[in-house]
Amino acid sequence: MGAFDVLKQTIDDSYAKLMIANDGLHEMTGGDWGELATLIQNSPHPTLTQITLMSQYEQMRYTHAPSTALTRASALPTLPTPILPTPLHRLARQVLEGCHDDTMQTVRLLDFIHERGYVVPPTVWLPPKNMLTHLDEMSAESKLPDEYLAWCAWVGGDDSTHAHTELTDETWDEFYPAQRREMLRQLRHSDPNFALDLIAKFAPNEPADKRFDLIEVLAVNLSDDDKPFLQSLQKDRSQRVKQLASTYLARLGEFDDKDTLADELFDELEVGADGIIFKATKNNKLRENRFEKLQKVNLFALAKKFELSLGEFLLAWDYDGNERKGSSHNYSHAFFERMASMISDDELISIANPLLKIIDKKGDYYGYYFYSLIRPRLSLETRQEYMYKKFVKGEDFNQLLRFMPKYLSLNFNALQISSSYKKLMTALENWQQKNSGYIDNWHIIHEIFALGLLLNQDTAKECLAHLVQMGVIKTDPVLATLHFNALLDNRVD
Repeated sequence: MGAFDVLKQTIDDSYAKLMIANDGLHEMTGGDWGELATLIQNSPHPTLTQITLMSQYEQMRYTHAPSTALTRASALPTLPTPILPTPLHRLARQVLEGCHDDTMQTVRLLDFIHERGYVVPPTVWLPPKNMLTHLDEMSAESKLPDEYLAWCAWVGGDDSTHAHTELTDETWDEFYPAQRREMLRQLRHSDPNFALDLIAKFAPNEPADKRFDLIEVLAVNLSDDDKPFLQSLQKDRSQRVKQLASTYLARLGEFDDKDTLADELFDELEVGADGIIFKATKNNKLRENRFEKLQKVNLFALAKKFELSLGEFLLAWDYDGNERKGSSHNYSHAFFERMASMISDDELISIANPLLKIIDKKGDYYGYYFYSLIRPRLSLETRQEYMYKKFVKGEDFNQLLRFMPKYLSLNFNALQISSSYKKLMTALENWQQKNSGYIDNWHIIHEIFALGLLLNQDTAKECLAHLVQMGVIKTDPVLATLHFNALLDNRVD
């Protein structure tokens, strides 16, 4: 009989004695149990430890012995920020369950808790194994607080993460890729040349996709100092990396202003009443050819044909008109996508306000997609102002939660007269006319969930009281974020 089977048999016997005669716990401290016996003997609460081991009885009973030797897991990472107060753990779990594995909502909730001065312990929340992948794919304002990155690595089985405070060439291997990229972005703000040196040293040794991700970080504070490295990438073995390098060089003003495709497209475009638009045609093959050319043309050269800068060209395009010109493709979508990657930071900032007005007219689908392409390069103030204007116009709270960088700083009276809140109240009243009990409307649930994470504590308390007064049952799970907000005080050191 192997050690695993002996352990199962001993627990089985002890469990039976405990159930029949309330005895048998003492036997668990004997025998050749190795580290488990030591764990029980050294525990400050040996009885609790024994009961904990026996609580795994059913699982052990139906689990086959491992085919290989057991290995010790890596040490649990520490959480330096104070832990969320224990009385709020149960409510925090309920709110996290309300996220339904939505990465944006989960991150926003954790960020909200972090703003109040706390982190949640692993007994309340552990990141899923694919958390880092979802973070890379997430197009939203919130950022997972750094305290949780070590937990993401631990859950993913990465033992290399340590509590270093700085990224250097000596500590490079101590961090996992997503953490390195985030630290490099921060370095590009504080010491862009040092970040460039690290990328230039380590990127060439990475696979093409990882190499691309590292080089993409250079978009932060892109400057002439980056040119030599970017020029060296023209010989990179990855076409995708070469294209990225060319795009960044073009942002810095280094591009070829001669292009035969630009000549051809210039002849197929005209300046209409609402901007630059493709000439009308019923030839579907010509429409397809135009789309292919638009994806390949040197847009700097094409803008020059119209005697416009890249920023002026971006503003002069007739987005509505060109949406209708494509057969199976959207010209405006392809145009904006390429232009957003090529325009320099300075020029983008200079045209931000008129460009955001154009984006605002595109509706939710294309509007938010276009906005997501330029959002990371806009200032915090510009982003907050843009989303606040969306709030004033009645934007859904769930969209505000996704794209508003700061929380709504307003009292309940101001919230109550806002178009967004009035819209929510109308939806709630319509639901109540036909239903009773806990709210089960998907839209209302997500709106109130988001609202609870967008308000300050005082406004959340008044909002909670108002919704209860409106007839929402106080224990309804839909109110979980508002209850949580109202109870979670700012940490006082």
